[in-house]
Formats: sequence, structure tokens, C-alpha cells
Amino acid sequence: MNSLYDILFNPVFLFTLIFVSSVILFYAAYIELGAMQFRQVVRDDGPETHLQKSGTPTMAGLVFIIVFLIVEIFLLILKDYINGTLALKINIFIIIFGFIGLIDDYLKVTKKNTKGLPGIFKLVLQILFAGFGLIICFNYNTMSNIFVFAFLIFIIVGTNNGVNFTDGIDGLCALVTIVVSIFYIVLSKNQKTNELLYINLLILAILLAFLIFNHHPAKIFMGDTGSLFLGAYVAFMAIALDVMYYLPIFGIIYMSEVISVILQVSYFKITKGKRLFKMAPIHHHFEKCGFSENQIVIMFTIVTIVGCIISYYLIRR
Repeated sequence: MNSLYDILFNPVFLFTLIFVSSVILFYAAYIELGAMQFRQVVRDDGPETHLQKSGTPTMAGLVFIIVFLIVEIFLLILKDYINGTLALKINIFIIIFGFIGLIDDYLKVTKKNTKGLPGIFKLVLQILFAGFGLIICFNYNTMSNIFVFAFLIFIIVGTNNGVNFTDGIDGLCALVTIVVSIFYIVLSKNQKTNELLYINLLILAILLAFLIFNHHPAKIFMGDTGSLFLGAYVAFMAIALDVMYYLPIFGIIYMSEVISVILQVSYFKITKGKRLFKMAPIHHHFEKCGFSENQIVIMFTIVTIVGCIISYYLIRR
């Protein structure tokens, strides 16, 4: 058992195995999703440059779920040998959020429009599973810590939607989350939490493989399947590593994206038709200002790197 464990959970071996496997699976997804006509439907009122993205295979976030399900099976097989079950529990809820996105994506591609799950129903599902996740993964007592419980639900749901909004430009969500996953890897090593380290290594390997197909011009999109999956990962991992209060700093891009949408909608209603930004989420505003997709991705990635460095300094001081 020792030799099997050492091989399967050697960080370098695990990272390499997941990366190579993910590249193969994403290539297969590119072929199969296109053949199944699971293609992106683009908003008519979006940036004109995005119209050419219509028809690009989407729902590649399915690969995220498949890889995690396989890893979950291995964790279940070795659960008596692994210290703790936090990784098992977190993985389950990351996958659940991915399935919420999968249903949303499926409705969009089958209806051939940008409307999937009704917004309120989608929000209720996010709130419910955020609450269940806090209770099951972190044993939160809702009666004695109702304020903290509600706040953490807000963190999970807000981050989930922030990551979802970030997925609007080729490579943007993937690169920003790659930086965050590296930040989590460093924290996991510092805290000596190997089971969390493995989850972060998996995410990093999957995202690097995905970026091969998602950099501009993108060949595939992750869809809400991938973005809600990643949103749950970012939120639950922040809580597991006890850095959720630093999310506005290292997750500044996610926060900016969701806040820009809230401000845009609110301002539009208050002023009866005026817009605060040229377009929301905020990355579209920069597009309308003349920035290219690559310029925005680089700029937002640098901001995330700075946010992670500042957060790390504040955590370690």
C-alpha cells in the first residue's frame, strides 16, 4: 500500500498524469462537443468581435467534472489510508456546482439561446448547496453562528458568480484561476495540508491543459459547467485554507466582475436607462474602450498576481 500511495500521490507524478490526461480529454471534447452541436450561443448585444465566437464548442467544463470524479473514486478507495476526508467532501461540492452549470449549459445549447436555468432558480440552488457544503465540509453550526454562516454563504455564492462572469474572454478565467491555484498551492504547502495540496495541483494541471485550447482565439469554451465548478473550488478552498477574508484582494478580478454587473444593473434602473459602464461585466467595458482580448487577459492576470502577493504578505506577517 505504501508504494501504491507514494506513486499515486507523488505531486510531480500526479500533476503530470492529470495534465497529460486532461490534454487528451480536452482534445476529445473539442471533437465530440462540436460533432454533437454543443456550440456557444453569443449575445447579440455583446461586443461585435465576439460574434465570430458563435458556434465554438462549449461545455468543456465536463472534463473538469470527469477528472474530479475519477480522482474522487481513488480517494474513496484509499480513504482509510488518507489523513482526513476534507478533500473528499470539498470535491463533492465542487462537482455539484459543476453539475448546476452543466444543466444551465445544456438548456442553452438545446434551446439555441443564451437563457439557461431561470436566474432565481440558479441562485437558490447555489445558496442551498453553499449552505449544505458549509455544514458537511466544515461542520458549521447554523444556530450558534448564524451571522458567520450567512456571510460564508454570501462569499461562496458571490465568488461562484464572480468566476462565472470572468469567463467572458478567451483565456481570462483560466489564467486568473491558474494564478489563484498557485497561490493556494503555496498556502497548502505552508500549512502542510497535503489533501488540499492535491486538489490545487489537480486544478492547476487541468487549467493549464484547458488553456492550450482556450487561449485566443479559443477552440473550446468551459461554459457554466466549468466556471461554476471553478467558482466553487475558489470559494471552498479559501474557506478550507482560512483565507476567505482575503478573497477581495487575491480574488479582486472575480469581485470586480460581479460588482460591475450589480452596479450596472442598479444604475440602469435608478437612472431609467443610463449606463455606468459601456458594458458589463467589466472586461467588456475595456473591450469597448479599445483594448484587445489579449491585453485585457494580461492586465487582469497581473492584477491577480499582485493581489495574491499582497494577500500572502498580509497572511504571513
